[in-house]
Amino acid sequence: MRVLVTGGAGRLGINVCNILYEAGLQVRVFDLDTPRNRNSVEELGRKADIFWGDITKPDSVRRALQGVDTVVHMAAILPPLADENPELCRKVNVGGTRILIDLIKEKGGRIPFIFTSSVTVFGPTPDTNKPVSVDKTAPHPQEPYAETKLEAENLIKESGIDYLILRLTAIMYFDFEVSDLRRMFSIPLNNRVEFCHPDDLSLAILNSVKNFKALQGNTLVVSGGPEGRMLYKDMVGRIMGVMGLPLPPAEKFTTEPYCLDWYDTSKSQELLKFQTRTFDDYLSDYSKGLTRRYTPLFIPWMRYLVSPLLGRVVVQFI
Repeated sequence: MRVLVTGGAGRLGINVCNILYEAGLQVRVFDLDTPRNRNSVEELGRKADIFWGDITKPDSVRRALQGVDTVVHMAAILPPLADENPELCRKVNVGGTRILIDLIKEKGGRIPFIFTSSVTVFGPTPDTNKPVSVDKTAPHPQEPYAETKLEAENLIKESGIDYLILRLTAIMYFDFEVSDLRRMFSIPLNNRVEFCHPDDLSLAILNSVKNFKALQGNTLVVSGGPEGRMLYKDMVGRIMGVMGLPLPPAEKFTTEPYCLDWYDTSKSQELLKFQTRTFDDYLSDYSKGLTRRYTPLFIPWMRYLVSPLLGRVVVQFI
C-alpha cells in the first residue's frame, strides 16, 4: 500500500512517515521545497518517495496522487503564521483541502482520505465540567487556524468521498523552536490540558490507515486520555524541571481561556488503540533529546550550576 502524506516534512509529519514505513507501508511525502523541509526529510533516507510541490496548485497535487492508495492530509498553515497571515491560512488549509477532494473525486472518490484536524475547533471551554466530546460539544473556533480546520472538515463531510477526521490535541515536541517559546505564555496556568505523546499521535494515524474501512465516516478526538490530564502549570513546570528551571512568573502568562481542555477519547481509544505512552515517557525522551543535541553534561550543568544561581533570572528572559 502506498500512502501519500501531505505536509510529511513537518515535525509530526516526519514521525508519521517513519511509523508508516516501519509498519511495512510505502510512503510518499508531499511538501514545499524549502531548505528546512529538505533538511527534515534527510532522516527518512530512502524510506520514502519525496514529491516537492504546493498543495494549492492542482497540477502539483495531481502528480503526487498518481498510484496512491491512501491519503493522510496533514499539510496546513499553523500558528503563529496562521494568525499573522489569515489569508494564506485559508488558502492552504481550506483551498488545499478542496483541491485534494476534487482530484480524489476525479478518481472516483474511493481513495481513503484521513484528515488531521485539531481540537482547537472546539474553541475555549472554561465553563465545561466534563471532558469535551465530539458528540456533546459543538465547535466554536475563535482563531484562523481553528476556523479553517473546521471549514475543511465540513468540506470533507459534504464531498461524498471516503473520509476519517482526526482532531489531534496540541503536540509537545522534543526540539522547541522560538515560536514554541513565544506561544508558551498564550495559555493560562490553570487551563486544563491533556498531553499525548507524539509517538501515540503517529500510532493513531497508522492504525487509521490500517483499519480505514472500519473507521470511515467518523470524527475522532486523538488525545492522551485520563492519564494525560493536568493543568497547564503542571505541564510547563515539569518540562522546565527537566533542566532544573523554575516555572516562569505567573504575570508572564495570559489569563484568557485557551482552546485546549480535557477530552473524551473513549471511542477513539477503543477504535485506534493508540494511548501507549505517558507524560513521564515524554519527559524522559525530552531529556535524552537535550543530551543528544548538546552534551551529556548539559542537564547536570543546568540543574546543579545554572539553575541554583541564575534559574529565576533565566526564566524572566524566556
